Amino acid sequence: MFRIFILITTMSVAAVAAYGQHHDDEAEAIPLLYNEPLPHDSLKRVLHDMGKFEGHLRTFFMNTANQKNNPDYYALAAGGGLAYYSPVIKHFQVGISGFIIYNLSSSDLGPDNRYELGLFDAEDPDNHEDLDRLENLYLRYYFNSHRRSFVQLGKFHISTPLMNLQDTRMRPNIQEGLWAEFKDWEKLKLRGGWLWSTTPRSTVEWYGIGESVGIYGNGTAVNGEPAEYEGHIDSKRILIANAEWEPVKNVNYQYWNYHVDNLFNVALQKLEVKKRYSRKTWLAGFQYIWQTSISEAGLATENQYISPDEESHVLSGRVAFTNNGNEQGWSLNYSRITSHGRFLFPREWGTETLYTYNNRERNEGAGDLHAVMLEHTRHLDKDRRVFFRGRAGVFKLPDVTNARLNKYSMPSYYHLTLQANYKFAGYLKGLETQMLYTYKGNLDNENEVQPISMHNKTQMHHFGLRMDYYF
Repeated sequence: MFRIFILITTMSVAAVAAYGQHHDDEAEAIPLLYNEPLPHDSLKRVLHDMGKFEGHLRTFFMNTANQKNNPDYYALAAGGGLAYYSPVIKHFQVGISGFIIYNLSSSDLGPDNRYELGLFDAEDPDNHEDLDRLENLYLRYYFNSHRRSFVQLGKFHISTPLMNLQDTRMRPNIQEGLWAEFKDWEKLKLRGGWLWSTTPRSTVEWYGIGESVGIYGNGTAVNGEPAEYEGHIDSKRILIANAEWEPVKNVNYQYWNYHVDNLFNVALQKLEVKKRYSRKTWLAGFQYIWQTSISEAGLATENQYISPDEESHVLSGRVAFTNNGNEQGWSLNYSRITSHGRFLFPREWGTETLYTYNNRERNEGAGDLHAVMLEHTRHLDKDRRVFFRGRAGVFKLPDVTNARLNKYSMPSYYHLTLQANYKFAGYLKGLETQMLYTYKGNLDNENEVQPISMHNKTQMHHFGLRMDYYF
């Protein structure tokens, strides 16, 4: 363990340069639009002087300790790359970035590994060095000088409730397609696009939409047999539409629709209301997801990602308050997936943002689920450089043998997560670190659960240490 600590410390200082998703809003990193003539004598100088380069170093250590005779795992990764954003000329802009990763040290990361292998290439566990990929490569057009509304074509990242970065490994998800956002109205925002390929996190290749489904594992088919749908999905595109409306101050309503041809349609609605009393801000939130299959019959049951007649209903609610004086907040959260069917959304495309989401686990693939979670967040200093989050939840699932409602044979479990973030200042400004500890304990009778259903799922400790340097 001491050797691992030395490697982490060394690589945090000496990792190679790279680009990362540092900004919540990528537009913040982009030079301002200009229309006046520039005192430059060539296009090359305009692109160099008015454009913007960004770099990112990331070092990530993970360790999972399982119970009894189940193997433990560890991995240490480091990577880097660069990004370039051109100036906005005549409302047009180009963005490009790439990244490279190295496996510095790791245990044997076999097919049953759920976490550490995600730092590298899930399709090739033995690949330790050839882990580079092109990420952003897009042409963007801004409709006006405010740069709030745009349309873009190419490779880029998006952030939606279901299809998102899921940036908790070395690299995030990137999509390819056509995407537009309209944000010039005071109370209404519109977003949407047509996506035709993706490079999921934990991969280095680009895949068609259907090709990407199943890379992370196939689970169990509804008939109880091992699912084998990877390579059998005939889906070419994802259509996403969103409307976000704020009719009055502190009331936010969102509607999202995800249409995946030959697979399913998902409609998601989210309503949040805030109210301030004295020094506290209260929030009430509600989400509802309705999924229907549009998969055609013809494939064997084991080759189906979703059954032709399958549907699911998901409800999630939150009551929270924040003490505005010290950024301290508490929330009580509940989610319910009904027994109509399993909620399915390919894990290769993102993480579901239900209010009960907890790090290192998700409830995609489950039906007839009850989940309750308590969350606490706070900044521990006046400068807001030290952030803490604690989450504790109970997740009740159907029996692991109920393939119709438990795709990944996940036992019922309780889940504790402690997370601490620190942002450096002064000479080391740009350096950020995150430490994460999580424990998942089994709620089912262990004598009634096969060891394979607990391995790397429950009765396990997991530790992660991530260090990022942005420049």
